[in-house]
This record gives sequence, structure tokens and C-alpha cells, in this order.
Amino acid sequence: MFLNYILPLIISIIFIVLFVTICTIKLKNAPESKKLVPVQVVFWVLVALEFAKIFYLIAQNGSYQPSRYPIVFCSLVFFAYPLFCFKKNRFSEVAKGFSVIPAMIIFVLFVAIQWQFNMSLIQGHSYLFHAAMLAVSIYLLTAKIYKFEFKKFYSLFLVLSGYIVFSTVLSLFIGGDISYFGPNSSYLGIIYNNFGYAVGNLLVIMLFFVLCFAVYGIIGLCQRKKKKVVTNESGEVKQ
Repeated sequence: MFLNYILPLIISIIFIVLFVTICTIKLKNAPESKKLVPVQVVFWVLVALEFAKIFYLIAQNGSYQPSRYPIVFCSLVFFAYPLFCFKKNRFSEVAKGFSVIPAMIIFVLFVAIQWQFNMSLIQGHSYLFHAAMLAVSIYLLTAKIYKFEFKKFYSLFLVLSGYIVFSTVLSLFIGGDISYFGPNSSYLGIIYNNFGYAVGNLLVIMLFFVLCFAVYGIIGLCQRKKKKVVTNESGEVKQ
């Protein structure tokens, strides 16, 4: 248990803390283009890790299963990085949002199931992969590259729900599971078995809506309250 789960988790947390702390402090007063350099580095590292995983699995198993395709939910997060870390464009804010909350959810889900697996090269790869994505998501916040605004939850929800629909259709087409949302998913099986595949994924989409609405709504309310307190203390506005 210690070597298979606790130790790699501790190492992952240390890596995340060091990455976020060092990058945030070192680039505190730098322009955003400079602040995004660590994200660019992580992106290329993750691309290299993804290719290494593909070749390793083919060499080990002689095949490459749909559940490992680089369009699974985990891989999709770091694919969003180029939409904002190299050049700003109309999709940059959506891509930043997709790199924050989903990455955090993925890391929590990843940690929640890893206790049942023995440590291996692929497991070590997964810990590094997910830790790097979580480190980037936290860094985007601490470096103030991404700022929560309530209106941004719409676009994030649309991207998440669109991905679920895409995964559902593709999983049925190829007869295999894409990410967690395939018909034979062991993680969402309890939902599919009780409500059916289509309705089950609709419920997942509704859950994402509630989650996005709650996160952005709560943060938005806290920011408004904080802004009012600061304004009152400055003496500019009296409530």
C-alpha cells in the first residue's frame, strides 16, 4: 500500500507544490507571455509522455485499446494548452477554464481509484501525467492567468457536455470505451445499469452543469463580497 499508493501520491504532491510555488514566485511580476512559459514546457513534456505511452503499450500488448486513445478525458485537458499558452485567441479563456476545473476533477478521480493498482511503469507515468496537469491548473490561478467570472461557466459546460456527447457517439461507433463514458465503463456502470446508457450520460451532463454553476457561482459571490468589503474600507462607496 505504501509503495504502490502513498509514496507516489506524496511525491506527486511535492512536485505540484514545488512547481506552483517556484513558478508563481519567480514569475510574479512578469508579463503573461513569460508566465505561460512553464505551461508551454509542461505541454511538450506531456506530449512526449503521451507518445511514449502509446509506443510502450503497443510494444507490450501488440495492440492499442480505445480506452488508451489520446482523446480520453485526461488527455483532452492538456490538448487545450496550445489554445492559450502560445498565442492568445478567441478560445483562450475557454481553454484556460477547461485546464483548471476538469484537471482538478480528473486528479481527484485518479487518486480515488489508484489504491487498487500495483506500481508499474505505466502507473508512474500516470502519476506524473496527472500531477503535471493539476500543477498547471493551480498555477493558472496563483499566477492570475485565469480569473473566475460567472459568465465563463456557460462555455466550460458546453465544452464538457460536447465532449461527453462526442465520446458517447464514438464509443458506440467503434464498439469500445472512450474515456469514462463508454457503454462498458466500469466507473459509470452503476449509472448506466440503472438508467440506461443515453439517459445515464444525460445525467452526467446535468451533473457537470450543476458542478460548473456551483463552482463559478460560489466563487463569483465570494469575489463580489470581497470587492464590496474593499470598497467600503476605502471609503469610496457606502452601503
